[in-house]
Amino acid sequence: MVKGFRKRLSVSLVMILALFTLFQSVAFGAEVPSKSHANKPFPSQTSNLRTFAFALSNGNIGNELVQALVGPDGRFNAGLKETGSDNWFNILFSWPSDPWSSFTTLKVDGEELIYGNTPDGEFIQNPTNSDDSSKNESVWKTGDITVKQVLQAGLNPSTGQPDALEIKYIVTNTGTSSHEVGLRMMLDTMVDGNDSAPFKVPNGNEIESINYEKDYVADEVPAFWQVFNDFDNPDISAQYTMSGRDATIPDRFTIASWGGIQGTKWDYEISEGSQTGDSGVGMWWNPKTLAPGEQKVITTYYGRPGVGGDQALVLSGRQKLTYEEWSSNSFNLLSYFTNNSESTLNNVRLVLEADSGITLVDDDSEHSLGTINRGVTTQSSWKLQPNTHGKHKVTVKAFADDSGEPFATADFEVEALEPVVPPNINLEGSSGTSQEGTPVAGRMSPLTVNASFDDPKAEAVTLIATDADGKTYEHKMETTNGSDWTHTFTPSNEGLWGSPMTIKVIPRYADGTTGEALEFPVVLIDPSGFIYNENKGEEWKLPGATVVLQYFDPQIDTWVTMSEEAYPGRMSPITNPQVTGSDGRYAWDAAEGTYRVVVSRPGFETTTSREVVIPPPVTDLDVALKPTDDVKPTITSTGISDSGMPTEPVTIKISSEDNEAGVRFITYKIDGNDAVKATGDNVTLPAINSFGQHTVILTAVDHAGNEAVKEIKFEVKNPGQVNEDMMPIVTVAIDKTKLSQTSIKTALDKINTNSSKTLINDELSKSLAANAEAKIKITRLKELLNAYNSLKVPASQLTVLRNNVAIAEQQNLVEKNKLNEAIATTSLSTAKTKTSDALRANGLALNYLEYIKANLKAYGVK
Repeated sequence: MVKGFRKRLSVSLVMILALFTLFQSVAFGAEVPSKSHANKPFPSQTSNLRTFAFALSNGNIGNELVQALVGPDGRFNAGLKETGSDNWFNILFSWPSDPWSSFTTLKVDGEELIYGNTPDGEFIQNPTNSDDSSKNESVWKTGDITVKQVLQAGLNPSTGQPDALEIKYIVTNTGTSSHEVGLRMMLDTMVDGNDSAPFKVPNGNEIESINYEKDYVADEVPAFWQVFNDFDNPDISAQYTMSGRDATIPDRFTIASWGGIQGTKWDYEISEGSQTGDSGVGMWWNPKTLAPGEQKVITTYYGRPGVGGDQALVLSGRQKLTYEEWSSNSFNLLSYFTNNSESTLNNVRLVLEADSGITLVDDDSEHSLGTINRGVTTQSSWKLQPNTHGKHKVTVKAFADDSGEPFATADFEVEALEPVVPPNINLEGSSGTSQEGTPVAGRMSPLTVNASFDDPKAEAVTLIATDADGKTYEHKMETTNGSDWTHTFTPSNEGLWGSPMTIKVIPRYADGTTGEALEFPVVLIDPSGFIYNENKGEEWKLPGATVVLQYFDPQIDTWVTMSEEAYPGRMSPITNPQVTGSDGRYAWDAAEGTYRVVVSRPGFETTTSREVVIPPPVTDLDVALKPTDDVKPTITSTGISDSGMPTEPVTIKISSEDNEAGVRFITYKIDGNDAVKATGDNVTLPAINSFGQHTVILTAVDHAGNEAVKEIKFEVKNPGQVNEDMMPIVTVAIDKTKLSQTSIKTALDKINTNSSKTLINDELSKSLAANAEAKIKITRLKELLNAYNSLKVPASQLTVLRNNVAIAEQQNLVEKNKLNEAIATTSLSTAKTKTSDALRANGLALNYLEYIKANLKAYGVK
């Protein structure tokens, strides 16, 4: 009906106005608006005649549920189709006639500018309807800032259906310096001809009925607001969604008098509590800094408020949920109960009944509303979560005055969509998802399919991949625990090229039966390129690189980062940026245009690729990164120390760290054999159990190419030789400790007689030399005791001896540190204190060593 406005301008303006006014009053049952173009807020230099003619010739955009009309200056209005009827009603002033009373403002570096107006700016693309009248686009430029306005019928975040007008602004800084940019939308609300339409706004668990000016700022801004023809007729209403899905919540929302706010471009101070009369709203997105090439996307939705029953009870909620949405989160079902009777209702309660496919999260099927006065509306909400896919029905009944019969009843249906990929399967190596949620993978990149079968456990699992050309690849999946199965393959290596590819995972159980095949599609795309280390060459592919796809937008003559929000349907997968996997590859399918990628990675310079034009397809946009990390990784090993003398098999564990580029691989060589390479930052070597000398060379390499080497030499001793080695070692350790003690005492004597610091230091140095020789023997003794497994010494006593040698080693270290401090100081007083401390540590070490020797001798250890 509303698409029939494409009339030629061959008649006079007066005739057009007369015909249009007649059509509006007949078709919409609305009074002719009292406003006129004479009081159009902030008019452009464009003439009114041109404006009106353009709006009529361009016609409405939208679908069978919601439509909008756009003027040559970008101003718009809109209408909705009434639920359960063929009637339409307006939700912004003057629809379906010429839009003029609502407008959008930009604030750029403090300057307030009206979108679409001259001389504030100029259109790069005039408002233009698509060929199928599904949307209207325009691009307006002011200085370095371009703003693209896109109006189209979209999926309503409140209902999940295409019954809302999606209003989108894409703001881009096309300059070479940063700018502060904000945006304000001012809408002249009207519902079914009521230019003083009132509002309902959620506030906690209540719903406010508002027909007066009110501000909502920051956290007070609601997720949505609703506007009505009147509060007694909730079915003739609309909902504006500012939060949820991709909606962009504003910093401020204001219910205002249109007569007041229409005279402002940005700042507006409400008259608290003043009646709106002719109502309108303002929504502000405060100025933010946009760097050169940076974009800000603002998206909101204006459409149906949800499904409803009769006038007393209306239900509102999402009517369609993706698997990702309903499997992990609940959704809110809102009810609006209005006392539309002639008297007060007492003991009002709502009772929710849901089919078995719906779980009531808080187990609160009944809500008590108490006493509700005539004309008052109360909001209530439930948290619901589907537990299976399909369409599910919910019924809410309102009871009042202790009656057993419902005062009002409303039904609600929600559809929970099946998952694209079954819940017990996950993919590794995919590049993201398409716009429809289908996984996307590169034809030449490894794809890992993981499947879990816990109850019952599968005996075998087969993977079958079939491309769009009918070519098939089949393989048995692998498992280590009987529950989790995995298989990795590269589609192109198996001759799979046609997209989409279908994957089936088929379990077989112990009783010989075959389970239902788990089937899902994968979109295959050609790799756009790979990332590699410039210094090491193309074979040195780099995982962990962040790849950002940029597009040169010819409308605004600027490079921008691609996003599904700003450029819907132009790239697949919609994931941007991508992070490269072990093969270093990234991949996008992109629509016609000019593109490049910007690649960054820790330990490397950020690099921008060459520019490419699509079509033809580009599969060789390879990018070399120059390393900036010149620090070698560190290597840590456990299991044996250098010069160790174990008597049992040695298992060495290696780990490596690199704080920039990251560890690429570790290699090890045992006793001159070929090097073994292990990807990653840790590895456990095979056990070394042959007696004799061994040498292990460890090498760690980071992604930048820096290399660290560590060598470990040790001897695996024959346990039968340990008893003969121990007594001579402990004896030498004691002798050297005593020798150190003698020199320490001599040094103290010289300090007490005020000898020169040179003579004192000579004695301290002699003590240090003896201390170092004792340390070697104590360490050797510790290794032998730890390896000792003879039955001559009881296990409990062996533990005591091992503890004692550890303490002796510790005191030997304390002695060393104190001696060094005594040598370094120039103060005789300090030197005396430090030397005394060294003597005390020396005595403790000597005591523990002599205890060990006495015990070894007592048990016959040689």
